[in-house]
Amino acid sequence: MTRLVLFGGGGRMGRAVRDAAGPEFEILSIIDKADGRSGGEPVLPPGCDVVIDFSTPEAFEDLGRLIGGGSAALVSGTTGLGSAERAMLEKWSRDRAVFYSPNMSFGIFLLSRLLSEAARISGDRYDFEMVEYHHRTKQDSPSGTALKLLEAWKAGVGKDFTVTSGRSGSSLRRTGDEAGVFSVRGGDVAGDHEIHLLGEGERLLLAHRSSGRRTFAVGALLAASSISGRPPGLYGMDDLVRWRGGCI
Repeated sequence: MTRLVLFGGGGRMGRAVRDAAGPEFEILSIIDKADGRSGGEPVLPPGCDVVIDFSTPEAFEDLGRLIGGGSAALVSGTTGLGSAERAMLEKWSRDRAVFYSPNMSFGIFLLSRLLSEAARISGDRYDFEMVEYHHRTKQDSPSGTALKLLEAWKAGVGKDFTVTSGRSGSSLRRTGDEAGVFSVRGGDVAGDHEIHLLGEGERLLLAHRSSGRRTFAVGALLAASSISGRPPGLYGMDDLVRWRGGCI
């Protein structure tokens, strides 16, 4: 049995993780300032194997104090991280196993692989435009998943791009080093991403649509059960797929 602490466990994803956790998991505690579950300074209960984090970048100082109280591994899906938070992940991974992915979906992992291969084969043949959709309360834009997918495209093409997140006015002719990433916010959309590859005389559409948050919760739980007991290091979806023999 994998024993868990949910940091940010009162939010949408925290609730999804609790609903998806089967008998192979024991949730020792839920820590979330927003719903009064923190009880003051966060304390890691004895016997915790993995902390699952779906919080905010602003909560990372508290997260650091929490995991510093033990040797538990960390699985984090918090998005909108800046350089300071990424440096924290690197620091924490020196003395524990840390798994980070802005999207825990196998479908998004597969889409990023497809994008990288399409970019490698096509080079500059297509212009890259992405539209991502999320619920009205999402705080970061573009989403962490959108940025991850753009990184896959950039890696495949082998060059950097200037990100355009809005167009208005005149004299806006598209340049060769431009990538459009546009955010739509509204309703309760869990997360949809559409990549348009626009060429001469043809266009391709690659898309991933989430029917709910359970997909991400199952991915986080799979990461938690797989990372427990691993040596210190910073891991991601590539490692999870490798640990499971090449597929999920």
